[in-house]
Amino acid sequence: MADNLSFDKLFKVLSNKKFYSIEGGAGEIPFFIYSYDISEQSNIYKKINMLYRKLNTNGIPVLLIGLYDMVIEYFNKTGELKDLFEFEKSVSKKEFLKELAGTINAEDVIRPYFLEKMQEAQPKLILVYKVGEVFPFLRTHNILNYLQNTIKNTPLIVFFPGKYVTSYDEGFYLKLFGIFNGPYYRAFRLEDYIVRGDL
Repeated sequence: MADNLSFDKLFKVLSNKKFYSIEGGAGEIPFFIYSYDISEQSNIYKKINMLYRKLNTNGIPVLLIGLYDMVIEYFNKTGELKDLFEFEKSVSKKEFLKELAGTINAEDVIRPYFLEKMQEAQPKLILVYKVGEVFPFLRTHNILNYLQNTIKNTPLIVFFPGKYVTSYDEGFYLKLFGIFNGPYYRAFRLEDYIVRGDL
């Protein structure tokens, strides 16, 4: 089930200084999940890009990161993209995904990539999308765990194709495509946070 938060409302919230000044409790990090149905993805991606441009135009520097783009950029930079395609043809899917998971890791790729992009953009807000395209060799809950100590003061919103379950009865987990579970409890459901902050 997608969040009921429209992108018009989201723009108003993210344009509000109050969003960036709400004080959290002890140990809270400014990570948020905006969940949506995978069937809406094409339209959601268009709206994310419009939101990104509109916020930047209105004086709010935003860093937009597509995780799939990060992976392609990494292999282009190392000159291994063509080799990767050839490797995929020669091994099983399981072996290929294992190789990707071992190569695209937190210390060597993910954390440095985010830090470099943040240094370039000096963002007030980070938007992350294209997370389903890198599953299963990259999983959203693991990436957020990697980034907890890297991004402490800049709000980060993940656009997630699935559900973010936050229930003391069911537990706290991300459910990609409504099928695959990944335990995570440190982020806020964006819609809940907006209600809590009276934004």
